[in-house]
Amino acid sequence: MLRLAFLFCIAAAVAALAGAFGIARDYGYLQASILSGSPGGQYHALATRLSERARREHGTLTVIPTAGSIENVVRLTASRANCNEMFALIQDGTPIPPDTRFELLGRLPTPESLLLLGKPGRDFRTLSDLRGASIGIGPEGSGTAHLMQQLLTDRDVGDLGFKLSYHPLAEQAALVAQGKLDIAAVVMQEDAEFLRNLIREHRLDIVAPDDLPGLIARHPWLGLGRVPAGLYDLTRHIPATDRQVARLNTLLIASPCAPRADRIALLMLVAAELPGFVRGNPPTSTSRATALPLAREAHQFFLSGEPEVADRYFPWLVNLMSPAYWVYLVMTITILFNLMNAYSRFRLWRLDAARERLEHEMKELVDPDLTHAQIRAASASDMTAAQIRGSGQGIMDQLIALRTRCERQTNSIFTPMGDEMYYRYQRSLIEQAIDTLVALLGRPVAKASGG
Repeated sequence: MLRLAFLFCIAAAVAALAGAFGIARDYGYLQASILSGSPGGQYHALATRLSERARREHGTLTVIPTAGSIENVVRLTASRANCNEMFALIQDGTPIPPDTRFELLGRLPTPESLLLLGKPGRDFRTLSDLRGASIGIGPEGSGTAHLMQQLLTDRDVGDLGFKLSYHPLAEQAALVAQGKLDIAAVVMQEDAEFLRNLIREHRLDIVAPDDLPGLIARHPWLGLGRVPAGLYDLTRHIPATDRQVARLNTLLIASPCAPRADRIALLMLVAAELPGFVRGNPPTSTSRATALPLAREAHQFFLSGEPEVADRYFPWLVNLMSPAYWVYLVMTITILFNLMNAYSRFRLWRLDAARERLEHEMKELVDPDLTHAQIRAASASDMTAAQIRGSGQGIMDQLIALRTRCERQTNSIFTPMGDEMYYRYQRSLIEQAIDTLVALLGRPVAKASGG
């Protein structure tokens, strides 16, 4: 009973140690950062919610405010060496250098819209009516600025003399209200509270030229959406009518230095925060400028809708190697041990066959029906000197060589653990045959008859 109690205590201690250091029940292993966007924007708001969700489960996801998508790509590229920053949110269409080795983790379920905000009553029916207009395109380094530069440098509108300037979102909305800017460009989800407050505070309206869909259609990664009338203010009729706007996707990307466990943890956080995330992935396509391969972890996650058992409970283990490779490793080791066992049994069979042959040749010198003990106990028989010194000594040399071969194979790395006993048994049989042959060769030799 004492022994059983002792073993039970040892097993409990080992299980507690594994539970504390090897098995994850929350996000305690997550120590990562995510590049978001400007405070108050949709990227920053989502990243903050993800960070709070991770913190409630004892994980750490640090939110780093930035100017936007372009800065996110630049900073993520620069931090590949030290891996201070692992993840980022960017707009689809953001250019990414091909040598960065970034990977795509997924696309957010709700696309963003490009809204052109202006003062109500301004008559901008076509893009030509915006000739010479001063347009705020968001902070420098933001995805909004990059998108507007792409659209407004098109071959048909590039000569309209637009005056582009960089401003924070709230500042450029105020400048439009003051008449210092004609248009403020904002890329954000249509129902964002920040956008609603911005429009209501400064009494702005959405500018939607009739030929805007033609400009958007020239960029395949952009879609076309509609903002219903009165979405932001029913009493003031903002917008006054349904307005067509450009829509684009938001992508979640990972640096090549981001560990697998952290990638899975971030996917789990986003899936818990945004219910449509798994259903809307993997993305069917992205723009050519943001053509990134889908991460292997994301592909597996989207297939099942949840992490694998190893990803959920053994994050440190999967950081060393993917669960699929652990399976391959176990299979390889199993096959290797089976091959080693088969090879060992083959060599053992050859040893046994050689020993049987030599014993038979030895008994032929006396009587094949006698055992080793009977041969050693029997009196000397009439054998010629040639039989004793020729055949007997030759058999002895072969037995000694066979014993050496058996000893070498006993210590071979190809002999599985536990199979040494079979080789030692063969050695004992070989030594028994050697002892019998020594006793046989040591007897007096009878002279041949008639000699």
